Amino acid sequence: MSKYIKQNIAKFVTWIIVLILGIVMLPNISSLVAEKGQTKIPDTAKSQVAKTIQKDWGHKISNTRQVVLVFNNGDQALTHKQKDRINDTIDKIKDNKSKYDIKGVTAPNDSEATKKQLISKDKSTQIVQLDVGKRDSVRKMNQKLVKEAKTSGVKTYVTGSDILNDDFSVAIEEGLKKTEVIAIVFILIVLILVFRSPIVPLISLGTVGLSFIVALSAVMNLAKYTGFTISNFTQVFMVVVMFGIGTDYNILLYNQFKNDLIEGMDKETATKHSLKVAGKTILYSGSTVLLGFLTLALAKFSIYRSATGVGIGVAILLLALLTVNPFFMSLLGNKVFWPSHNSKESNHSKLWDWLSGHSAKNPLIALGIIVILAIPMLLTYNNKLNYDTVVELPANYSAKQGFKTVQKHFSKGTAEPTTIYIKSSHKLDNESDLRVIDNLTNQIKGIDGIKTVASVTQPGGDKLDQLYVNDQLKTLTSQTSKAQAGLKELQKGLTGGDFDASQLEDIGAKATLIGQELKSIQSTSGSSVSGQQLMTALQQKMAAAGQPLSQTQMTILSGAASQEMASVSSMQTRLQAIATYTQAIGNDAQTLGNELKGQQQKMATAGGSVGKLNDGLSESNNYLKELQDSSASNTLFVPKAVLESDTFKDSEDVYLSSNKKAAKITVVLDSDPLTAKSIKKVESLQTMINNNIKGTSLKKASVSIGGQTSETSDKSSIANQDFLRSAVIMLVGITLALMLVTRSILQPFYIIASLLLAYVGGLGITRFISSTFLGENLLGWNVPFFTFVMLVALGVDYSIFLMMKYREFDNEDAGDRIVKSAGIIGTVVISAAIILGGTFAALIPAGVLTLTQVAVGVISGLVILVFLIPAMNSSLIRLTYPRKN
Repeated sequence: MSKYIKQNIAKFVTWIIVLILGIVMLPNISSLVAEKGQTKIPDTAKSQVAKTIQKDWGHKISNTRQVVLVFNNGDQALTHKQKDRINDTIDKIKDNKSKYDIKGVTAPNDSEATKKQLISKDKSTQIVQLDVGKRDSVRKMNQKLVKEAKTSGVKTYVTGSDILNDDFSVAIEEGLKKTEVIAIVFILIVLILVFRSPIVPLISLGTVGLSFIVALSAVMNLAKYTGFTISNFTQVFMVVVMFGIGTDYNILLYNQFKNDLIEGMDKETATKHSLKVAGKTILYSGSTVLLGFLTLALAKFSIYRSATGVGIGVAILLLALLTVNPFFMSLLGNKVFWPSHNSKESNHSKLWDWLSGHSAKNPLIALGIIVILAIPMLLTYNNKLNYDTVVELPANYSAKQGFKTVQKHFSKGTAEPTTIYIKSSHKLDNESDLRVIDNLTNQIKGIDGIKTVASVTQPGGDKLDQLYVNDQLKTLTSQTSKAQAGLKELQKGLTGGDFDASQLEDIGAKATLIGQELKSIQSTSGSSVSGQQLMTALQQKMAAAGQPLSQTQMTILSGAASQEMASVSSMQTRLQAIATYTQAIGNDAQTLGNELKGQQQKMATAGGSVGKLNDGLSESNNYLKELQDSSASNTLFVPKAVLESDTFKDSEDVYLSSNKKAAKITVVLDSDPLTAKSIKKVESLQTMINNNIKGTSLKKASVSIGGQTSETSDKSSIANQDFLRSAVIMLVGITLALMLVTRSILQPFYIIASLLLAYVGGLGITRFISSTFLGENLLGWNVPFFTFVMLVALGVDYSIFLMMKYREFDNEDAGDRIVKSAGIIGTVVISAAIILGGTFAALIPAGVLTLTQVAVGVISGLVILVFLIPAMNSSLIRLTYPRKN
């Protein structure tokens, strides 16, 4: 056994050890992609600033995922029995919040506002909004909630942006399994047909498979331990690229090896010669591809940067192809082509020979035809893209069904609302700042295409009436009307009683007279006449009359008189008291009469003043009613008592952060939140709000917009900018590499031009096929990038194959050289294009729209390149190097 073979055996054993280590050290790819493979947007983007605010929101819902439970009865209204079952499910979830790490639950029956918001108009659907912590992975959380939310007799779904994104990862994982099987079977069949042997195909697949596993383990460990960027697409594109170009390179290498053996070389010499000739082409081609992918490490957008992993795969693939294949070639020799190993491979392509020959003969005509064919492609090119990740998912995914159900029975934006965050350095729970927030809320409501707007002053999309001047005026005018009625009664009492004080004066006068008469009586009856004097006077009067009293009569009358005098004395005493009291009453009555007379005059004057006050209050009330009915009264004013009320506190808990320094306004669009129309609307909101807070108490506040629409807007902006930047870097790198390979300045530009034409043409064909057969008029937002990268990075191989063969005929005319080279290398290129195209075609059964469109784009571009490379390169080389006479 020669030293060379021993060296190859050592290399092979080393690769086997590396393979075992790679398998042992391979992380859990699904978990790793779920954790680190999601599309990352720079922290400075408005949607990411909004996420940061949400993380610090407080109220026990900081840093949570927004999840929506959907309960649906088709297009029929939910029955009472179904509603009861739904309520039982909601109660069960509320009772087990800690079990599922649920921080907040907003259910339809929580309030009148939630009924309006969370129950569809046709009564067929109810949704429940959950704020779920991040204790579990999205996938595990989803599995738990799906099981818990299941309700008998009702269609139940669990959806939300995080769940949809995770389902997208699952769809790619499931699709990748199909892709790997289909690609391997397809490559095996093609290789068997090409080599008419089962051995070379198995060696080729084994070598590429070994390099793929080692590369996948390396990339995933880099992602796990160093923060290397990966995405959902990293593994799938590593599969198609590595198996596609790996097979192409193996065809090139083993064709050369077979021909060298037929030429009479021994297996060791043939191996070395094959590595020198074909290996050089492989190294140049692979290095250019490698450089193209590695330049993407300079991309800012994570999903673009993740393609760098394919570059690492290409590097390991080249190393494996040029070290593992020599082991089999030098050890087995002719046996690798069993049972067909005697016939020399035909390297002549009639198609490329015809295209190249006619193009070199008539370069201007050939280029004219190319231009004519290219014009429609260039004119029909557009950059309208679809950013709706839901479209990517197959229809059988529950989260997608739930999302579509919400869009059907509610506003299309209900499932993915937009949240505007206003962050200030001071607390916002004051009348001045709340008025600014309320004004913004009203202005957003007035924008066409906005379904509902909710904020701290208008929770649930409805105003808190007690916060507004018109409601306060209504209360004030009502109370004023009551005051008016009271004043009227008072005025009537003051001016309508007409009290006559003269009667009181008369009573006083008469009482005085009585007292005087009583005193007169008392003074008369109080003279000092004794009983004996009275009897003497009486006897004299009777004697003068001629009838004197007898002694007996005198004795009787004298006794009676004594008794009467005693009685008169007693009465006199009483009359004296009565007289005194009556006199006092008279005096008091007269005084009171005089005072009442004066007060009556004052009350009459007061009644007139009350009347004037009532008239003024009436005019004021009429003005307030007019103000209440005017638009001017639709202004927020927050009394201190309202700020401290329970109603307003509930609103604060939802729409103000726990430290009161950040407020949010929730906006629901009436259009699909991921369409270009919605994206433009959200972008205009940012500008409008920034302009409207200027000159207000919130002029120094920062405004950020969160939600799927805002994130998609950021994604769109960053993707477009970084695509152009990454494409330029990639093209510059490949151009420089081509200058080294071709040893020419002009030829690399010919190659780049052909690649760009193939790219534009491929996208045009993809749009047509997608709209005609796939039911989607727009390309996915990342389809142009991946199509560009794959076509440019991989398609450049075929031009390098041609130009490397062109360099082998140094002493001939340039036109003849390119025609001859095209005829020889055409078969290899066409075979390679078929294999690479077939490998990408294996993406279609995955059922993911982006992968399908990329596959169609790459395949279409490769077909264009198969015809364009010999025609365009031959024409331009003939024009550059005219035939010398």
